Amino acid sequence: MRQMTAVLAVTAAYVFLVGSRFTAADGEKLAAVGRVVAAKVRAALPPSLVDNPVGALRRGLPERVEDRVAARLAADKRLQGVDFAVSADGGAVTLRGVVPDAAARRKAVALAENTVGVEKVTDELAVPE
Repeated sequence: MRQMTAVLAVTAAYVFLVGSRFTAADGEKLAAVGRVVAAKVRAALPPSLVDNPVGALRRGLPERVEDRVAARLAADKRLQGVDFAVSADGGAVTLRGVVPDAAARRKAVALAENTVGVEKVTDELAVPE
C-alpha cells in the first residue's frame, strides 16, 4: 500500500511539473524513478511486511476473547495504571479490579462490551469511596 502511494505521489508530481510536454522518453525516466522509489520503500519495511503484509499484521492480534478485552483495556489512555483481571467463559467476560472512579468503570465495561466475541459482561469492578 505504501509502495503504491509512493509511486502515485511521484507520478502525480511528475505530471504536475511536466504538464503536457510528456514524451515517451519521459515515461521511461518516470518508470525508472518509480522502480527506485519502490525499492527504497521495500528496503525500509520489515521483511515480514514485504513478504506477507496481511499475515504479519494478523499475527499480532489476540485470539482469545479475554486477551482481546485485556488488550483493549491496556491500550486505553484513560485506564492506564489500572490492573484488570479478565476472565471469559465462551462469550461471557468477567472484569475484576479496582478503578479510580465511576467514569473509568463505565469506560472499561463499554470497551469490553464492544469487543469482538463478547456477548455478556459481568462487572465486578470496585470503585473506592
